[in-house]
Amino acid sequence: MDAQEDLFWISNRMGFGLSPSELVRYQSQDLSEIIQKRINPEKYGLEVPVGPFENVDDLIPTDKDSPDFNRRVQAASLELLDLWLDEMRDTSDPVLEWMTFFWHDHFAVSGREVKSLPALVEHLRLLRTHARGSYPTMLREVTIDPAMLIFLDGTENTARKPNENYGRELLELYSLGIGNYSEDDVLAASKALTGWRVTEDGVRFQPRRHDDTPQILLGNSGVHDLDTVMEAVTNHEALPGFISRKLSDAVLGTEIPDEIINEFASVFANNDLELVPLIEAVVDAGLSMNERVPIIRHPVSWLLSAEKVTGVKLEARERANILGQMNMLPGRPPNVGGFPGTDHYLSASSTAARFSSAGVIVSKTPRESVALQAAKSANWEDLANIFGHKNGFNQPTVDSLQDLWESSPSASQGGRVCLAIALSSPDFLVI
Repeated sequence: MDAQEDLFWISNRMGFGLSPSELVRYQSQDLSEIIQKRINPEKYGLEVPVGPFENVDDLIPTDKDSPDFNRRVQAASLELLDLWLDEMRDTSDPVLEWMTFFWHDHFAVSGREVKSLPALVEHLRLLRTHARGSYPTMLREVTIDPAMLIFLDGTENTARKPNENYGRELLELYSLGIGNYSEDDVLAASKALTGWRVTEDGVRFQPRRHDDTPQILLGNSGVHDLDTVMEAVTNHEALPGFISRKLSDAVLGTEIPDEIINEFASVFANNDLELVPLIEAVVDAGLSMNERVPIIRHPVSWLLSAEKVTGVKLEARERANILGQMNMLPGRPPNVGGFPGTDHYLSASSTAARFSSAGVIVSKTPRESVALQAAKSANWEDLANIFGHKNGFNQPTVDSLQDLWESSPSASQGGRVCLAIALSSPDFLVI
């Protein structure tokens, strides 16, 4: 693999693609330095950009008695989504935004259940703050985060009537995985986490609602509160491998053998579950591969990458409609397990949505777009290079594009049609 291919790989696997101007700018820089600065910018003295959810409190309606409160909340939600997508697309710190979205999928707190927009915004701020920091710290804060307490009924978890929803997902989805805990562990964790309530000011622990009876959790005795639950969970031998596998699957694909995952897990465990060393290990493994496992872009990656290569900025409502049709609307994971796996996005409905969405994007592509100019002139080599394929498109894609271009009444019309088809093709969808 050469430097340009590596640059496209890291930009798509832990980012949301490259614009033509970014490609030109980065080609004159040292690739290894670019990657290190992306993974750990603070080490190089680079400032972390202000997040999309900072300084947005004025956008969020608070007067619940207002007759148009619900309409204004919906409008604010749409504006916040637009700000978030803008930051993912335009950020100077793509790994941070990619990791934030990765954790959003991991914890899957959804506006379908959490109706408090301030709580959702604060949850996303939390994920971004810890996106490449300490996993134990993030897990602890998420456990008593207002949005999570609402999402998995933590506010209803009391000494008198323990609620096992969060205790179960803590062990199954957030830390250890199926097969590494028992039903007794679920109940023990749930009892030890009783007593937390959401208030107007955040969260409050109420001792009278808490069961302080010592529990046995994952073989550890004396577990009775938040800190002892976190200690038992984060010290469990299964956690490093579980989180390593999930990150590796997202970056490298699902075919990585267990022995490689075990190496990642060792790095993670030996660095006190700090995420930067794990990210570095996964990225280094990907860069050293002679043949990389292809991955299907998920809809957020597809949309933002399409905007970047064409120079388009869709309206907020258009973006929301596209991602909603493809079942990946940020802020609204469909269930506690997060968004569907990437194979879902090859379904007939997702494919149809992608083709129609590509048409919308291309209809708004400015004339000066280098991608559109390449398509208008039937320069498939240049278009492939803009898409990150240094060696060109696959021959079936080239044949289809050429046939369409030749049958179009004008180069202008043919160029737009061909650009839409190229954005919908496997050459753009698979990274």
